Amino acid sequence: MYTHPVALETKPNFDKTAERMEAFWHRAIIDRPFAQIHASKAQAVRPWPSKKHASVRERWLDIDHAVDVALAAAENAWQGSDTIPVFMPNLGPEIMTAGYGAAMEFSEGTSWTEPCLADLADFETLKFDPDNVYIKHLMKMVEAGLERGKGKFITGLTDIHPGGDLAASIRNPQDFCTDLIDSPELSERLLAKLQPDFPVFYDMQYDAMKRHGQYVTTSWTNLFTEGRYYIPSNDFSCMVSPEMFNRFFLKRLEEECAYLDHSLYHLDGPGALCHLPALLSIKDLDAIQWVYGAGNGPCTKWMHVYQEIQAAGKGLQIFGGSLEELDTIMEHLNPEGVALCPWASSEAEAEAILRKISRWTKKGVF
Repeated sequence: MYTHPVALETKPNFDKTAERMEAFWHRAIIDRPFAQIHASKAQAVRPWPSKKHASVRERWLDIDHAVDVALAAAENAWQGSDTIPVFMPNLGPEIMTAGYGAAMEFSEGTSWTEPCLADLADFETLKFDPDNVYIKHLMKMVEAGLERGKGKFITGLTDIHPGGDLAASIRNPQDFCTDLIDSPELSERLLAKLQPDFPVFYDMQYDAMKRHGQYVTTSWTNLFTEGRYYIPSNDFSCMVSPEMFNRFFLKRLEEECAYLDHSLYHLDGPGALCHLPALLSIKDLDAIQWVYGAGNGPCTKWMHVYQEIQAAGKGLQIFGGSLEELDTIMEHLNPEGVALCPWASSEAEAEAILRKISRWTKKGVF
């Protein structure tokens, strides 16, 4: 099916999964909906790596350890559904901000950068530096994944937050909020200045993958395609009105989606849900991942959101979904263009979930 076949020891049924994935992008199904059920094998095949680090920063920057963990995850994961083994090189969600010279800090679970543009009027001084120490380290991580993971996993793109999230991290989110009100023209010019750097950073990774013979792209969502795929987002959008979102950010998201072959928008939290109508208007956006957030579940509470997405002709990715919740999902949604991503506590539970999903070939049939 793909012009460049994918051969993975850890995923012998990759071709069938790829067929279902491509059907998802076209809001269709082959034999059943695309389903990535996350579960571990009953018995670990590869020991999980254990290593002591002198500091949290050292652990984040330890490339060999990161690849070792990905190799263990690839061999120990249950691959009975459409899950694929993925290594995502990762230095945190503000790695692109570091490319402009922002200092980076690390904690156990995440990392962040310090704002590096004290005066909005100085935005012309900003320059993305591919030779920045953190960008170069990230690229070494990409190369290590491509070299050591060949035949074991797919090396994904890192977590990239361009557009509004990038501008907010460079300025400071609170300051950028007031910028949009007090200095809208300068804010527009800042966003325009940053916009061309997303494809530059993307292609640094994409080109490395092609050099190593990997033509499939994926990232932290584990959806994929042959060609350019990514997850446009704007977590900052929960702080602005629909009018501001449409003025400052919508056009740039349209440009991101047009650059990609396939895209899945990460819509994060009830505060950003007001922007759904604008997102559904983006012609080149394929699908939406609605993340309702901690304390706002279960996913079945949001059937009206999923139905609105489907009515607009977009696909959707649904995280969660127990065996009982699947009944509600299958009753109210069409299976075409749905990517289901439930977690299972065991192989047996994963198999039971997959059996139920396999019976869902049209709305209300399960």
